[in-house]
Amino acid sequence: MKGFFCFLLLLHWLPLNAQAATDSLSTKILQPADMQADFQYLRRLLEETHPALYRYTPKAQMQAKLDSMASTLNEPLPFYTFFKTVSALLGDIRCAHTHTLPGKNWREQFNSTLKTIPFFTIQFENRSYVLFNGTADQTVKPGFELLSINGQSMELIRRQLYRYHWDDGYIETSKVQAMRGQLFALFYYWYIGQPETYRLSFRSLSGDTVQVDAPAETFGASLKHMMANPVNKQMVAWYNQKKRRYPWRLYLPDTLASTAFLRLDGFGGGGEKNGAEAVTVFRKFMDKAMAKLAKKQIQHLIVDVRSNNGGWDSQGIELFTYLMKSDTAVPYYARQHSITDNAESEFFKFSDLSEADRKNVKNELIPEADGTFTLRQGSDTREPMRYAPKPNRFRGQVYILMNGESASTASEFLAVAHANKVGVFVGEESGGAYEGGNGSSFINLELPRSGIQVTTPLVYYRNAVPEPNQKGRGTLPNHPVPTTMQHVLTHTDPQLNYVVRLIREPAQTTGRKQLDRGK
Repeated sequence: MKGFFCFLLLLHWLPLNAQAATDSLSTKILQPADMQADFQYLRRLLEETHPALYRYTPKAQMQAKLDSMASTLNEPLPFYTFFKTVSALLGDIRCAHTHTLPGKNWREQFNSTLKTIPFFTIQFENRSYVLFNGTADQTVKPGFELLSINGQSMELIRRQLYRYHWDDGYIETSKVQAMRGQLFALFYYWYIGQPETYRLSFRSLSGDTVQVDAPAETFGASLKHMMANPVNKQMVAWYNQKKRRYPWRLYLPDTLASTAFLRLDGFGGGGEKNGAEAVTVFRKFMDKAMAKLAKKQIQHLIVDVRSNNGGWDSQGIELFTYLMKSDTAVPYYARQHSITDNAESEFFKFSDLSEADRKNVKNELIPEADGTFTLRQGSDTREPMRYAPKPNRFRGQVYILMNGESASTASEFLAVAHANKVGVFVGEESGGAYEGGNGSSFINLELPRSGIQVTTPLVYYRNAVPEPNQKGRGTLPNHPVPTTMQHVLTHTDPQLNYVVRLIREPAQTTGRKQLDRGK
Protein backbone atom coordinates (compact mmCIF):
# COMPACT_ATOMS: atom_id res chain seq x y z
CA MET A 1 0.00 0.00 0.00
CA LYS A 2 1.39 3.36 -0.88
CA GLY A 3 2.05 5.41 2.21
CA PHE A 4 0.02 8.59 2.68
CA PHE A 5 0.74 10.17 6.03
CA CYS A 6 3.82 10.12 8.24
CA PHE A 7 5.00 12.20 11.17
CA LEU A 8 8.73 12.18 11.68
CA LEU A 9 10.53 12.53 14.96
CA LEU A 10 12.82 14.97 13.17
CA LEU A 11 12.45 18.68 13.79
CA HIS A 12 13.63 20.08 10.48
CA TRP A 13 10.56 19.27 8.40
CA LEU A 14 9.02 22.74 8.87
CA PRO A 15 10.48 26.19 8.15
CA LEU A 16 11.57 28.43 10.99
CA ASN A 17 10.37 31.77 9.63
CA ALA A 18 6.61 31.35 9.98
CA GLN A 19 4.48 34.31 11.08
CA ALA A 20 1.51 33.79 13.42
CA ALA A 21 -2.00 34.22 12.02
CA THR A 22 -5.52 33.30 13.10
CA ASP A 23 -7.25 29.93 12.80
CA SER A 24 -10.50 30.85 11.05
CA LEU A 25 -11.89 27.35 11.64
CA SER A 26 -11.92 27.91 15.42
CA THR A 27 -14.73 30.47 15.03
CA LYS A 28 -16.51 28.88 12.08
CA ILE A 29 -20.09 27.73 12.69
CA LEU A 30 -21.64 25.12 10.41
CA GLN A 31 -25.37 25.08 9.71
CA PRO A 32 -27.45 21.87 9.93
CA ALA A 33 -28.17 21.80 6.19
CA ASP A 34 -24.47 22.01 5.36
CA MET A 35 -23.49 19.29 7.83
CA GLN A 36 -26.30 17.02 6.67
CA ALA A 37 -25.24 17.47 3.04
CA ASP A 38 -21.60 16.67 3.87
CA PHE A 39 -22.56 13.71 6.03
CA GLN A 40 -24.76 12.17 3.35
CA TYR A 41 -22.02 12.72 0.77
CA LEU A 42 -19.52 11.00 3.06
CA ARG A 43 -21.95 8.17 3.75
CA ARG A 44 -22.39 7.54 0.04
CA LEU A 45 -18.62 7.51 -0.44
CA LEU A 46 -18.23 4.89 2.28
CA GLU A 47 -21.17 2.70 1.26
CA GLU A 48 -20.36 2.77 -2.45
CA THR A 49 -16.57 2.48 -2.41
CA HIS A 50 -15.05 1.51 0.96
CA PRO A 51 -14.16 -2.20 0.77
CA ALA A 52 -13.89 -2.69 4.54
CA LEU A 53 -16.72 -0.61 5.97
CA TYR A 54 -18.04 -3.75 7.66
CA ARG A 55 -14.73 -5.55 8.24
CA TYR A 56 -14.79 -5.10 12.01
CA THR A 57 -18.32 -3.82 12.57
CA PRO A 58 -21.36 -5.81 11.32
CA LYS A 59 -23.37 -4.04 8.64
CA ALA A 60 -26.50 -3.64 10.75
CA GLN A 61 -24.49 -2.09 13.57
CA MET A 62 -22.61 0.28 11.25
CA GLN A 63 -25.83 1.35 9.52
CA ALA A 64 -27.41 2.08 12.90
CA LYS A 65 -24.37 4.16 13.83
CA LEU A 66 -24.62 6.12 10.58
CA ASP A 67 -28.34 6.75 11.13
CA SER A 68 -27.72 7.87 14.70
CA MET A 69 -24.98 10.29 13.69
CA ALA A 70 -27.12 11.79 10.95
CA SER A 71 -29.94 12.44 13.43
CA THR A 72 -27.69 14.55 15.68
CA LEU A 73 -26.86 17.15 13.03
CA ASN A 74 -29.97 19.26 13.60
CA GLU A 75 -28.53 22.45 15.07
CA PRO A 76 -25.59 24.76 14.29
CA LEU A 77 -22.24 23.41 15.48
CA PRO A 78 -18.69 24.74 15.71
CA PHE A 79 -16.49 23.42 12.90
CA TYR A 80 -14.28 21.35 15.19
CA THR A 81 -17.30 19.68 16.80
CA PHE A 82 -18.47 18.45 13.39
CA PHE A 83 -14.91 17.49 12.52
CA LYS A 84 -14.85 15.31 15.66
CA THR A 85 -18.05 13.60 14.52
CA VAL A 86 -16.56 12.79 11.12
CA SER A 87 -13.27 11.67 12.67
CA ALA A 88 -15.04 9.39 15.15
CA LEU A 89 -17.00 7.74 12.35
CA LEU A 90 -13.89 7.06 10.30
CA GLY A 91 -12.06 5.84 13.40
CA ASP A 92 -14.84 3.30 13.98
CA ILE A 93 -14.07 1.69 10.62
CA ARG A 94 -10.75 0.60 12.15
CA CYS A 95 -8.72 1.07 8.99
CA ALA A 96 -5.23 2.57 9.05
CA HIS A 97 -5.79 4.01 5.57
CA THR A 98 -9.07 5.80 6.31
CA HIS A 99 -8.62 9.24 7.80
CA THR A 100 -9.71 12.85 7.84
CA LEU A 101 -8.02 16.24 8.17
CA PRO A 102 -9.64 19.64 8.77
CA GLY A 103 -8.34 21.25 5.58
CA LYS A 104 -5.89 21.10 2.70
CA ASN A 105 -3.36 23.43 4.31
CA TRP A 106 -3.23 21.77 7.72
CA ARG A 107 0.59 21.54 7.68
CA GLU A 108 1.01 25.24 7.01
CA GLN A 109 -1.61 26.02 9.65
CA PHE A 110 0.19 23.92 12.22
CA ASN A 111 3.48 25.66 11.56
CA SER A 112 2.29 29.24 11.49
CA THR A 113 -1.30 29.54 12.76
CA LEU A 114 -2.41 26.97 15.31
CA LYS A 115 -1.18 27.70 18.82
CA THR A 116 -0.50 24.37 20.47
CA ILE A 117 1.35 22.84 23.42
CA PRO A 118 5.02 23.92 23.26
CA PHE A 119 6.50 20.57 24.30
CA PHE A 120 7.42 17.60 22.13
CA THR A 121 6.26 14.51 24.04
CA ILE A 122 6.57 10.79 23.41
CA GLN A 123 4.89 7.78 25.03
CA PHE A 124 6.15 4.62 26.65
CA GLU A 125 4.38 2.16 28.93
CA ASN A 126 1.20 4.30 29.17
CA ARG A 127 3.18 7.36 30.23
CA SER A 128 4.02 10.58 28.40
CA TYR A 129 7.48 12.12 28.56
CA VAL A 130 9.14 15.31 27.34
CA LEU A 131 11.69 14.83 24.58
CA PHE A 132 12.11 18.51 23.64
CA ASN A 133 11.20 21.62 25.63
CA GLY A 134 9.74 24.15 23.18
CA THR A 135 9.84 27.13 25.54
CA ALA A 136 12.65 29.48 26.53
CA ASP A 137 12.34 28.40 30.18
CA GLN A 138 14.82 25.74 31.31
CA THR A 139 12.77 24.28 34.18
CA VAL A 140 11.40 21.30 32.25
CA LYS A 141 14.01 18.92 30.91
CA PRO A 142 13.94 15.91 28.58
CA GLY A 143 12.74 12.87 30.50
CA PHE A 144 10.24 14.75 32.68
CA GLU A 145 6.94 12.86 32.78
CA LEU A 146 3.88 14.89 31.75
CA LEU A 147 1.16 14.11 34.31
CA SER A 148 -1.71 16.42 33.37
CA ILE A 149 -2.81 19.23 31.07
CA ASN A 150 -5.22 21.86 32.37
CA GLY A 151 -6.39 19.58 35.14
CA GLN A 152 -6.95 16.48 32.98
CA SER A 153 -4.78 13.45 33.60
CA MET A 154 -2.71 12.19 30.69
CA GLU A 155 -4.44 8.82 30.98
CA LEU A 156 -7.80 10.48 30.28
CA ILE A 157 -6.33 12.61 27.49
CA ARG A 158 -4.78 9.60 25.78
CA ARG A 159 -8.08 7.72 25.86
CA GLN A 160 -9.86 10.68 24.27
CA LEU A 161 -7.29 11.12 21.50
CA TYR A 162 -6.99 7.41 20.68
CA ARG A 163 -10.68 7.54 19.77
CA TYR A 164 -9.90 9.61 16.69
CA HIS A 165 -6.71 8.02 15.41
CA TRP A 166 -6.86 5.74 12.35
CA ASP A 167 -5.54 2.23 13.02
CA ASP A 168 -6.12 -1.29 11.77
CA GLY A 169 -8.40 -3.31 14.01
CA TYR A 170 -7.49 -3.22 17.68
CA ILE A 171 -3.78 -2.44 17.49
CA GLU A 172 -2.55 -0.22 20.32
CA THR A 173 1.14 0.07 19.39
CA SER A 174 0.32 2.14 16.31
CA LYS A 175 -1.65 4.63 18.42
CA VAL A 176 1.16 4.87 20.97
CA GLN A 177 3.81 5.41 18.29
CA ALA A 178 1.73 8.00 16.45
CA MET A 179 0.53 10.04 19.43
CA ARG A 180 3.73 12.00 19.99
CA GLY A 181 5.29 15.32 19.11
CA GLN A 182 3.54 17.17 16.33
CA LEU A 183 0.62 14.77 16.03
CA PHE A 184 -0.12 14.85 19.76
CA ALA A 185 -0.12 18.67 19.68
CA LEU A 186 -2.44 18.69 16.68
CA PHE A 187 -4.81 16.09 18.07
CA TYR A 188 -5.10 17.94 21.37
CA TYR A 189 -5.90 21.14 19.48
CA TRP A 190 -8.40 19.48 17.12
CA TYR A 191 -10.20 17.20 19.53
CA ILE A 192 -9.84 18.52 23.09
CA GLY A 193 -9.29 22.26 23.16
CA GLN A 194 -7.40 25.35 22.11
CA PRO A 195 -6.32 27.07 25.34
CA GLU A 196 -4.24 30.24 25.33
CA THR A 197 -2.20 28.83 28.21
CA TYR A 198 -1.35 25.25 29.10
CA ARG A 199 -1.25 24.54 32.84
CA LEU A 200 1.06 21.54 32.98
CA SER A 201 2.04 19.17 35.76
CA PHE A 202 5.29 17.22 35.42
CA ARG A 203 7.25 14.67 37.41
CA SER A 204 10.95 15.52 37.35
CA LEU A 205 13.80 13.03 36.95
CA SER A 206 14.21 13.10 40.74
CA GLY A 207 10.51 12.42 41.35
CA ASP A 208 9.43 15.94 42.31
CA THR A 209 6.19 17.43 40.96
CA VAL A 210 6.72 20.54 38.85
CA GLN A 211 3.92 22.94 37.81
CA VAL A 212 4.38 25.08 34.71
CA ASP A 213 2.11 27.55 32.91
CA ALA A 214 3.17 27.66 29.25
CA PRO A 215 1.57 29.98 26.68
CA ALA A 216 0.36 28.20 23.55
CA GLU A 217 2.73 28.65 20.61
CA THR A 218 2.76 27.89 16.91
CA PHE A 219 5.01 24.97 16.10
CA GLY A 220 7.29 27.32 14.18
CA ALA A 221 7.83 29.35 17.35
CA SER A 222 8.22 26.26 19.54
CA LEU A 223 10.72 24.83 17.09
CA LYS A 224 13.01 27.84 17.51
CA HIS A 225 13.01 27.28 21.26
CA MET A 226 13.57 23.54 20.88
CA MET A 227 16.68 24.21 18.85
CA ALA A 228 17.95 27.01 21.13
CA ASN A 229 17.05 25.84 24.64
CA PRO A 230 20.21 24.36 26.26
CA VAL A 231 18.21 21.62 28.01
CA ASN A 232 17.53 20.04 24.61
CA LYS A 233 21.13 20.08 23.38
CA GLN A 234 21.87 16.37 23.77
CA MET A 235 18.46 15.18 22.52
CA VAL A 236 18.68 17.46 19.47
CA ALA A 237 22.15 16.12 18.67
CA TRP A 238 20.90 12.55 18.85
CA TYR A 239 17.41 12.76 17.35
CA ASN A 240 17.28 15.77 15.02
CA GLN A 241 19.15 14.15 12.17
CA LYS A 242 18.38 14.95 8.57
CA LYS A 243 16.50 12.48 6.43
CA ARG A 244 18.91 10.09 4.75
CA ARG A 245 19.47 10.52 1.04
CA TYR A 246 18.96 6.81 0.38
CA PRO A 247 16.01 5.01 2.02
CA TRP A 248 17.77 1.60 1.90
CA ARG A 249 21.20 1.00 3.41
CA LEU A 250 23.39 -2.02 4.05
CA TYR A 251 26.03 -1.96 6.79
CA LEU A 252 28.64 -4.47 7.86
CA PRO A 253 29.42 -3.65 11.52
CA ASP A 254 33.02 -4.10 12.63
CA THR A 255 31.94 -5.22 16.09
CA LEU A 256 29.88 -8.25 15.00
CA ALA A 257 31.45 -11.00 12.93
CA SER A 258 29.69 -12.41 9.84
CA THR A 259 26.76 -10.02 10.35
CA ALA A 260 25.12 -7.38 8.17
CA PHE A 261 22.48 -4.77 8.96
CA LEU A 262 19.86 -3.86 6.32
CA ARG A 263 17.90 -0.69 7.09
CA LEU A 264 14.73 0.06 5.13
CA ASP A 265 13.24 3.49 5.94
CA GLY A 266 10.30 2.87 3.61
CA PHE A 267 9.25 1.16 0.41
CA GLY A 268 9.61 3.97 -2.09
CA GLY A 269 11.21 7.37 -2.20
CA GLY A 270 13.15 6.81 -5.40
CA GLY A 271 10.79 8.67 -7.71
CA GLU A 272 9.12 5.48 -8.95
CA LYS A 273 5.98 6.14 -11.00
CA ASN A 274 4.45 2.66 -10.83
CA GLY A 275 4.86 -0.77 -9.29
CA ALA A 276 7.02 -2.06 -12.12
CA GLU A 277 9.51 0.80 -11.75
CA ALA A 278 9.49 0.23 -8.00
CA VAL A 279 10.47 -3.42 -8.56
CA THR A 280 13.30 -2.49 -10.93
CA VAL A 281 14.84 0.05 -8.55
CA PHE A 282 14.52 -2.15 -5.48
CA ARG A 283 15.77 -5.26 -7.25
CA LYS A 284 18.89 -3.39 -8.36
CA PHE A 285 19.61 -2.44 -4.76
CA MET A 286 18.91 -5.91 -3.38
CA ASP A 287 20.98 -7.71 -6.01
CA LYS A 288 23.94 -5.52 -5.13
CA ALA A 289 23.32 -6.16 -1.43
CA MET A 290 23.07 -9.93 -1.92
CA ALA A 291 26.32 -9.96 -3.87
CA LYS A 292 28.06 -8.14 -1.05
CA LEU A 293 26.64 -10.54 1.55
CA ALA A 294 27.85 -13.52 -0.47
CA LYS A 295 31.30 -12.03 -1.01
CA LYS A 296 31.72 -11.30 2.70
CA GLN A 297 30.27 -14.71 3.66
CA ILE A 298 27.67 -13.13 5.91
CA GLN A 299 25.80 -15.61 8.11
CA HIS A 300 23.47 -13.26 10.04
CA LEU A 301 21.31 -10.54 8.46
CA ILE A 302 19.46 -8.01 10.61
CA VAL A 303 16.56 -6.43 8.68
CA ASP A 304 15.23 -3.24 10.29
CA VAL A 305 11.71 -2.15 9.25
CA ARG A 306 10.93 -0.20 12.42
CA SER A 307 9.04 3.03 11.70
CA ASN A 308 8.75 1.96 8.06
CA ASN A 309 5.35 3.37 7.08
CA GLY A 310 5.11 1.45 3.81
CA GLY A 311 5.03 2.41 0.16
CA TRP A 312 4.98 0.18 -2.91
CA ASP A 313 3.46 -3.28 -2.32
CA SER A 314 5.77 -4.66 -4.99
CA GLN A 315 8.88 -3.72 -3.01
CA GLY A 316 7.61 -5.53 0.07
CA ILE A 317 7.02 -8.62 -2.06
CA GLU A 318 10.49 -8.32 -3.56
CA LEU A 319 12.10 -8.14 -0.13
CA PHE A 320 10.26 -11.31 0.86
CA THR A 321 11.58 -13.22 -2.17
CA TYR A 322 15.16 -12.32 -1.21
CA LEU A 323 14.67 -13.78 2.29
CA MET A 324 12.41 -16.81 1.69
CA LYS A 325 13.34 -20.16 3.19
CA SER A 326 11.03 -22.17 0.92
CA ASP A 327 12.44 -23.49 -2.36
CA THR A 328 9.00 -23.36 -3.97
CA ALA A 329 6.78 -20.44 -4.89
CA VAL A 330 4.24 -19.26 -2.30
CA PRO A 331 1.36 -16.74 -2.37
CA TYR A 332 1.75 -13.32 -0.75
CA TYR A 333 -1.86 -12.10 -0.94
CA ALA A 334 -4.66 -14.66 -0.64
CA ARG A 335 -7.11 -12.21 -2.20
CA GLN A 336 -7.59 -8.52 -2.95
CA HIS A 337 -11.01 -7.18 -3.77
CA SER A 338 -13.07 -4.05 -4.34
CA ILE A 339 -16.79 -3.47 -3.84
CA THR A 340 -17.22 -1.53 -7.09
CA ASP A 341 -16.02 -1.68 -10.67
CA ASN A 342 -17.83 1.51 -11.64
CA ALA A 343 -15.03 3.75 -12.86
CA GLU A 344 -17.69 6.26 -13.91
CA SER A 345 -18.64 6.82 -10.28
CA GLU A 346 -18.44 10.46 -9.26
CA PHE A 347 -15.99 9.41 -6.55
CA PHE A 348 -13.45 7.80 -8.86
CA LYS A 349 -12.46 11.17 -10.27
CA PHE A 350 -10.99 11.89 -6.83
CA SER A 351 -8.91 8.70 -6.83
CA ASP A 352 -5.19 8.40 -7.50
CA LEU A 353 -5.92 6.15 -10.48
CA SER A 354 -4.78 7.56 -13.81
CA GLU A 355 -7.28 8.02 -16.61
CA ALA A 356 -5.85 4.93 -18.33
CA ASP A 357 -6.21 2.91 -15.11
CA ARG A 358 -9.81 4.01 -14.68
CA LYS A 359 -10.64 2.93 -18.22
CA ASN A 360 -9.10 -0.46 -17.51
CA VAL A 361 -10.81 -1.09 -14.16
CA LYS A 362 -13.30 -3.68 -15.42
CA ASN A 363 -10.52 -5.67 -17.07
CA GLU A 364 -8.65 -5.88 -13.77
CA LEU A 365 -11.61 -7.08 -11.70
CA ILE A 366 -13.53 -10.37 -11.66
CA PRO A 367 -17.21 -10.08 -10.56
CA GLU A 368 -18.24 -12.37 -7.70
CA ALA A 369 -21.63 -13.68 -6.61
CA ASP A 370 -21.51 -11.69 -3.36
CA GLY A 371 -21.23 -8.39 -5.22
CA THR A 372 -17.50 -7.91 -4.69
CA PHE A 373 -14.85 -7.83 -7.40
CA THR A 374 -11.65 -9.86 -7.13
CA LEU A 375 -8.51 -8.08 -8.27
CA ARG A 376 -6.56 -10.12 -10.80
CA GLN A 377 -3.08 -10.93 -9.54
CA GLY A 378 -1.31 -11.15 -12.87
CA SER A 379 -3.51 -13.85 -14.43
CA ASP A 380 -7.03 -14.39 -15.77
CA THR A 381 -8.02 -16.52 -12.80
CA ARG A 382 -8.97 -15.93 -9.19
CA GLU A 383 -5.91 -17.81 -8.01
CA PRO A 384 -3.42 -15.73 -6.03
CA MET A 385 -0.07 -15.08 -7.64
CA ARG A 386 2.74 -17.20 -6.27
CA TYR A 387 6.23 -15.80 -5.80
CA ALA A 388 9.38 -17.86 -6.22
CA PRO A 389 12.50 -17.32 -4.12
CA LYS A 390 15.31 -15.40 -5.76
CA PRO A 391 18.23 -17.62 -6.86
CA ASN A 392 20.61 -15.26 -5.05
CA ARG A 393 18.49 -15.01 -1.91
CA PHE A 394 20.08 -14.82 1.52
CA ARG A 395 20.23 -18.30 3.05
CA GLY A 396 21.62 -17.47 6.49
CA GLN A 397 19.85 -16.52 9.71
CA VAL A 398 17.52 -13.51 9.44
CA TYR A 399 16.51 -11.25 12.34
CA ILE A 400 13.74 -8.70 11.76
CA LEU A 401 13.28 -5.57 13.91
CA MET A 402 9.70 -4.25 14.08
CA ASN A 403 7.47 -1.80 15.97
CA GLY A 404 4.07 -0.11 15.92
CA GLU A 405 5.12 2.14 13.06
CA SER A 406 5.96 -0.83 10.84
CA ALA A 407 2.81 -0.24 8.83
CA SER A 408 1.09 -0.69 5.48
CA THR A 409 3.49 -2.46 3.07
CA ALA A 410 5.90 -3.09 5.95
CA SER A 411 3.18 -4.74 8.04
CA GLU A 412 2.16 -6.96 5.10
CA PHE A 413 5.77 -8.02 4.64
CA LEU A 414 6.04 -8.80 8.35
CA ALA A 415 2.85 -10.88 8.31
CA VAL A 416 3.80 -12.99 5.29
CA ALA A 417 7.42 -13.33 6.39
CA HIS A 418 6.27 -14.41 9.86
CA ALA A 419 3.81 -16.94 8.43
CA ASN A 420 6.58 -18.38 6.26
CA LYS A 421 9.10 -18.47 9.12
CA VAL A 422 11.60 -16.27 7.32
CA GLY A 423 13.44 -15.32 10.50
CA VAL A 424 13.35 -14.27 14.14
CA PHE A 425 11.11 -11.27 14.88
CA VAL A 426 12.17 -8.86 17.62
CA GLY A 427 10.53 -5.69 18.93
CA GLU A 428 6.88 -4.66 19.21
CA GLU A 429 3.57 -5.57 17.58
CA SER A 430 3.40 -4.25 14.02
CA GLY A 431 1.12 -1.38 13.02
CA GLY A 432 -0.96 -3.28 10.45
CA ALA A 433 -3.41 -6.17 10.85
CA TYR A 434 -1.78 -9.60 10.48
CA GLU A 435 -4.57 -10.86 8.22
CA GLY A 436 -4.40 -7.75 6.04
CA GLY A 437 -5.58 -4.18 5.75
CA ASN A 438 -6.89 -2.00 2.93
CA GLY A 439 -5.23 0.23 0.38
CA SER A 440 -3.67 -0.08 -3.10
CA SER A 441 -5.43 3.00 -4.49
CA PHE A 442 -7.09 5.84 -2.61
CA ILE A 443 -9.85 8.39 -2.93
CA ASN A 444 -8.93 11.84 -1.62
CA LEU A 445 -11.79 14.30 -1.58
CA GLU A 446 -13.13 17.38 0.15
CA LEU A 447 -16.53 17.49 1.81
CA PRO A 448 -18.04 20.36 -0.21
CA ARG A 449 -19.70 22.41 2.53
CA SER A 450 -17.18 22.14 5.39
CA GLY A 451 -13.95 21.67 3.43
CA ILE A 452 -12.96 18.66 5.55
CA GLN A 453 -10.50 16.37 3.74
CA VAL A 454 -11.22 12.62 3.63
CA THR A 455 -9.04 9.75 2.42
CA THR A 456 -10.37 6.21 1.89
CA PRO A 457 -8.95 3.04 0.26
CA LEU A 458 -10.40 1.11 -2.68
CA VAL A 459 -9.02 -2.39 -2.17
CA TYR A 460 -9.46 -4.94 0.64
CA TYR A 461 -6.36 -7.04 1.33
CA ARG A 462 -6.25 -10.60 2.65
CA ASN A 463 -2.69 -11.67 3.32
CA ALA A 464 -1.68 -15.27 2.59
CA VAL A 465 -1.33 -16.14 6.27
CA PRO A 466 -3.11 -18.54 8.64
CA GLU A 467 -6.29 -17.32 10.33
CA PRO A 468 -5.15 -15.41 13.43
CA ASN A 469 -6.32 -16.26 16.92
CA GLN A 470 -7.20 -12.62 17.43
CA LYS A 471 -8.62 -10.67 14.50
CA GLY A 472 -7.40 -7.11 14.09
CA ARG A 473 -4.06 -7.47 15.80
CA GLY A 474 -0.67 -6.86 14.22
CA THR A 475 2.10 -9.35 13.65
CA LEU A 476 3.52 -10.29 17.06
CA PRO A 477 7.27 -10.61 17.58
CA ASN A 478 8.88 -13.86 18.68
CA HIS A 479 10.78 -11.77 21.23
CA PRO A 480 8.83 -8.75 22.56
CA VAL A 481 11.36 -6.07 23.47
CA PRO A 482 9.87 -2.66 24.39
CA THR A 483 11.57 0.72 24.25
CA THR A 484 11.51 2.86 27.40
CA MET A 485 12.23 6.51 28.08
CA GLN A 486 15.47 5.47 29.74
CA HIS A 487 16.60 3.99 26.43
CA VAL A 488 15.85 7.31 24.72
CA LEU A 489 17.69 9.33 27.35
CA THR A 490 20.76 7.12 27.02
CA HIS A 491 20.53 6.76 23.24
CA THR A 492 20.43 2.97 23.40
CA ASP A 493 18.59 0.58 21.08
CA PRO A 494 17.10 -2.29 23.13
CA GLN A 495 15.80 -4.27 20.13
CA LEU A 496 19.08 -4.15 18.23
CA ASN A 497 21.03 -4.92 21.39
CA TYR A 498 18.82 -7.95 21.99
CA VAL A 499 19.52 -9.26 18.48
CA VAL A 500 23.24 -8.73 19.00
CA ARG A 501 23.01 -10.90 22.11
CA LEU A 502 21.03 -13.51 20.16
CA ILE A 503 23.81 -13.68 17.60
CA ARG A 504 26.64 -13.77 20.12
CA GLU A 505 25.05 -16.12 22.64
CA PRO A 506 21.88 -17.65 21.13
CA ALA A 507 21.31 -20.40 23.70
CA GLN A 508 21.68 -18.14 26.72
CA THR A 509 19.45 -15.36 25.32
CA THR A 510 16.70 -17.75 24.23
CA GLY A 511 16.79 -19.43 27.61
CA ARG A 512 16.45 -16.10 29.42
CA LYS A 513 13.45 -15.16 27.31
CA GLN A 514 11.72 -18.46 28.00
CA LEU A 515 12.28 -17.96 31.73
CA ASP A 516 10.88 -14.42 31.50
CA ARG A 517 7.73 -15.70 29.80
CA GLY A 518 7.25 -18.29 32.50
CA LYS A 519 7.07 -15.72 35.30
